[in-house]
Amino acid sequence: MSSTEFKKRVYGCVVVKAVNANYNADFNGLPRRLKSDGSFYATDKSFKWLVRNYIKKNYENEKVFFRKIYDDKFVDTVDLKKAFELITETTELKDLKKKDILPKLTDCIDVRLFGAVFSPENAKKTKSDENKSISVHGVVQVNHAIDLFGRGKVYTDEILAPFTSIGSMSKATEAHYIHNFSINPKNLSSWKNAIKKEEDEKEKSLLDDGKENSLKVLSQSDINILKNSFNNAATFYDSHSKSGVENELSIYVTLNENSILTLPNFAQFITFKKGENGEKNSFDISGLIKYLTKHDEEIASIDIYYIEELTTLVFDNQNSKIKIFDLTKTI
Repeated sequence: MSSTEFKKRVYGCVVVKAVNANYNADFNGLPRRLKSDGSFYATDKSFKWLVRNYIKKNYENEKVFFRKIYDDKFVDTVDLKKAFELITETTELKDLKKKDILPKLTDCIDVRLFGAVFSPENAKKTKSDENKSISVHGVVQVNHAIDLFGRGKVYTDEILAPFTSIGSMSKATEAHYIHNFSINPKNLSSWKNAIKKEEDEKEKSLLDDGKENSLKVLSQSDINILKNSFNNAATFYDSHSKSGVENELSIYVTLNENSILTLPNFAQFITFKKGENGEKNSFDISGLIKYLTKHDEEIASIDIYYIEELTTLVFDNQNSKIKIFDLTKTI
């Protein structure tokens, strides 16, 4: 995969369907619902967890920072400081300066993509030592998902497992969750520019290409991994509660490199219709494509991923920048 820096902004959405499944449970084990109207929703955390899991299982050369790591006895999870030392192969966090920590964090793909709030305890060498806390604004911002279907119900099954008493499991009959997202490479590259300016003043560059601790920015390879993960992570993760949770549709609108265009939430332009009597489910995206066509000069490409055998897309395919791909095909 290409290590070329990716500099273009992207807007898009991912639709995840849940049929007799629990995509994102609340603390009572029920599918999350808005208190205002009872409609299903899902947090960004639920989707990003699936993405991290997909990357961890399919890209063994990529480091994933935010994940569970157990101690040597496999009893308790380690704290943030220990996790940093293990994942980044650092002997002692206390010996590092803040400027040395950031490049090690960005060596992890989930930090490059989603950012991080890094605030470890017991990380100072002395009381007067500098604070080691770092907040990295994520390049990829994922929104809470709403349900495009709106007619699903919640049901609860009683279950009996060995060595336990009777329990229960709650699921949604059907929901089609749409997560909107944006990608802004400048959220990370601005750190690179700031550090380079500081180091240039000291006549010492942290960002020399040959240095092991150089700060990584978003690459074309990262984008390819992100797309593969966004398109397949929900289907890939198959547990009892999430059996029936699958990726359904992904749309990526890539802007020209120098464009300052901002795009609204795509969910406002997309409607879902459930197939009846053997017909396929359909998404009408004609409103979205019509809106995007108004800004055609600002847009580099419109990539749409879905499974034609399972889903119908309704839109006027006259825009030459639109490319259609099978959802399951990886880059």
